[in-house]
Amino acid sequence: MNSTEISDYKVYSYRWIVLLLFGLVTLINQIIWITFAAITPSATSFYGQSTNAIFMLSLVFMIVYIPMNIPAALAIDKFGLKWGTGIGVILTGIFGILRAVSHQYHWVLIFQIGCAIGQPFLLNSFTKVSTNWFGEKEKALATSLGTMFVLLGVLLGMLITPFLVSNDPLDPRYQDPTVMLYIYGGIALAFMVIYLLFVRDKPETPANAYSDKTKVFETKGTLDLFKNRDFNILLVLFLFGAGTFNAVSTVMADLYKSIFNSSVPGFVPDDLFGILGGTMIVGGIAGAITLSTLSDKYRKRKIFLIINAISGAVLTLLFFIIEKYVTSFIPQYIAHCIIGFFFGFLLISALPIGLTFAAEITHPLPEETSNGWLMWIGQLGGIALITIVMFGFDNDVFNFILYAVILAIAAIFSFRLRDLDAYELKS
Repeated sequence: MNSTEISDYKVYSYRWIVLLLFGLVTLINQIIWITFAAITPSATSFYGQSTNAIFMLSLVFMIVYIPMNIPAALAIDKFGLKWGTGIGVILTGIFGILRAVSHQYHWVLIFQIGCAIGQPFLLNSFTKVSTNWFGEKEKALATSLGTMFVLLGVLLGMLITPFLVSNDPLDPRYQDPTVMLYIYGGIALAFMVIYLLFVRDKPETPANAYSDKTKVFETKGTLDLFKNRDFNILLVLFLFGAGTFNAVSTVMADLYKSIFNSSVPGFVPDDLFGILGGTMIVGGIAGAITLSTLSDKYRKRKIFLIINAISGAVLTLLFFIIEKYVTSFIPQYIAHCIIGFFFGFLLISALPIGLTFAAEITHPLPEETSNGWLMWIGQLGGIALITIVMFGFDNDVFNFILYAVILAIAAIFSFRLRDLDAYELKS
């Protein structure tokens, strides 16, 4: 492996291969998560189930994350990056292909749960990859690039799936989803094989000071995590911020059904949904890379998290404000896509910055511990918000106002954070 020396530590060029392979298996896992959210009406017809039952195919990913968070973190700590994360890779590959073998809903749900069990082994490893392989000034960027594959998976699931299986019975793409499931399952299986063959656990020498220090994973150490005031604030930010993203991604097709009330020549409603969701994710990818790079460069985390939360609250409200005051001179779908892009750019980019910050302020606990608890609380927030949509408040205006309010609360909490200079690792 070629290496580049930075201070007393070395970074190896193979780090990009590891990050890419890790990213690809995470990407297909997220496509599997979002598959049925993108074709809810078609899936309800094909499987003979209610809308809520189809929502459950995505919701199980969040539900399963709750009990599997700690086992996943323990496995990654015990077996290392390759084989700890590899458990999730294997589950995704095997159960991903099995989803296509049965047309019965209960079997698809069981196989979906199998993929969901694999998810925390992947999502809990973002900061493990960056700390094991990347230099001090690359860690947030590496985490953001790992996060980018999560967003890219959601993006591809939103954009490609409606083109493979339409929700419109009059559209020739309205068909049996089996072929689509075989395509996604085959990709998951191929990525599994490539990952197991080529991923390495860690480089020959430490890449940074954090990877050079002894880690502790014990009950007392984990409990001490929650005595850290700033980590607890990050939990609140992820509960509201990541929870909102998880909820919107899962029920987007149903949630936005009243937003696109204007026709667009050449597009069916499903295409418009895919375009809006895709625009939001593209913005998130761009923001994650841009803002994480700036955060690394200036060694600042707090100001970016404040910007993320405030902008999320404002832009959520703008989805409805523009319908009243802007669409007289800008087509409605264009206005929404513009807002969606900046919503992704300024809100979703909080994920890699927050994960990196948590790993830094809770050292020497393993990165997968803080990473796992933040992702866990984000899943919990998503479950709560999706439950509101499914069983209580199926009203688009109410739901978007709710999202804006909780993001505003997150912004208030973000001002209470101390920045990275209060936690810089002492040599």
